[in-house]
Amino acid sequence: MRRGLRILAFLLAALLALQVLPWRAAARGFLGLSPVLGGLGALAARAATPWLLLGLPVLVLAAFRSRWFCRYLCPTGFAAELAGRLNPRGRGRFARWPNVGRVLLAILVGAAACGAPLFLWLDPLAIFNGFFAAWRAPLAWSSCAFALGLPLVLLLSLFAPNAWCQKLCPLGAAQDLAARLRRSARRREKPAPEKSFGLDLSRREFLGAAAGGAAALALRRTAAGKNPPIRPPGARPEDQFAALCARCGACLRACPYGILQPDLGAGGLAGLLAPKIDYSRANCFEYCNECTKVCPTGAIERLALEAKRNRAIGLAEIDRSKCIAWHDGQYCMVCHEFCPYLAIGSTKHRGVECPTVKPEMCRGCGACQVNCPALPDKAIVVKGIPQRAARPLPDYGAPADGA
Repeated sequence: MRRGLRILAFLLAALLALQVLPWRAAARGFLGLSPVLGGLGALAARAATPWLLLGLPVLVLAAFRSRWFCRYLCPTGFAAELAGRLNPRGRGRFARWPNVGRVLLAILVGAAACGAPLFLWLDPLAIFNGFFAAWRAPLAWSSCAFALGLPLVLLLSLFAPNAWCQKLCPLGAAQDLAARLRRSARRREKPAPEKSFGLDLSRREFLGAAAGGAAALALRRTAAGKNPPIRPPGARPEDQFAALCARCGACLRACPYGILQPDLGAGGLAGLLAPKIDYSRANCFEYCNECTKVCPTGAIERLALEAKRNRAIGLAEIDRSKCIAWHDGQYCMVCHEFCPYLAIGSTKHRGVECPTVKPEMCRGCGACQVNCPALPDKAIVVKGIPQRAARPLPDYGAPADGA
């Protein structure tokens, strides 16, 4: 019975991660089952989300039935267990390992309290979802970074069976903490052990929380400032976004145009592997808000279509030395023709109509950059900015919002 339930949960989780089911919000709900993602994301953002309510029952039930989520529903734990069975002789290798998961959870909580939860990408549901999110069309080698987590967990489990689940997993440690809190409440009348800080928290965990808070404050300073990478519509301010993003790949998988790619350094160390927009293939279509519907941590806020259309995620800049009109003196207003937001104006230069950018209207959608005919380098390029509201456009009959 238990094995059948775990197989069913694994297959369902894979289908949700691949986003092949008609109800895409279910993928977000699946990730929301992790109280590490939902809870710490809400703590860092100082805002409760509906997905936080999905993770709370996991902790409540774990207080009465130890690690029930791991035993019945966790797809990463199921895959790790299968890998461990291939090496039965290695079962005792992790016995003397310290419980890194408990310290890691303490670091996560301390960092989240300071607004930047570290290591959210180590959550088992984020690892599982990231593996499947990497396999999308068009396939990009940079997306494979999301796929590394699950194979590494399986290799570790093959070498030291059960080591990931018992000693490293922060979600397992969160369930253990819920059980410890319940046991502590039941024996409240007994004196606390000498080597603990209330509620049976060890010095190692206490120091981990303090270190996590300090590291979060330091890491937030490394986030890109005035010129961040172009983030998905609805992304929070760069320092919060880089910290809240679990690198689960859900938004990459949801984007129907394949323009979201992992950040390989443009956003600094804090933003490494967080999603950024790449306009080398296509632009951000004005009537699409799919990426805003699937984020489980609140790093990307859900936007209705109208709000998304009026959100500036970047600003186009014209390099006149590369522009056919400005530099060569030949008529070219392709960027004006393709701009859906009326953000490209014109001015006369040496008797030739030349394009100019209206900053208050530009959304940074990339339509101008994608269609610019200048070679080998584009004459108009979108640069990242802190996201802001742009001047609204007249509504000419937008399609109904599917949000």
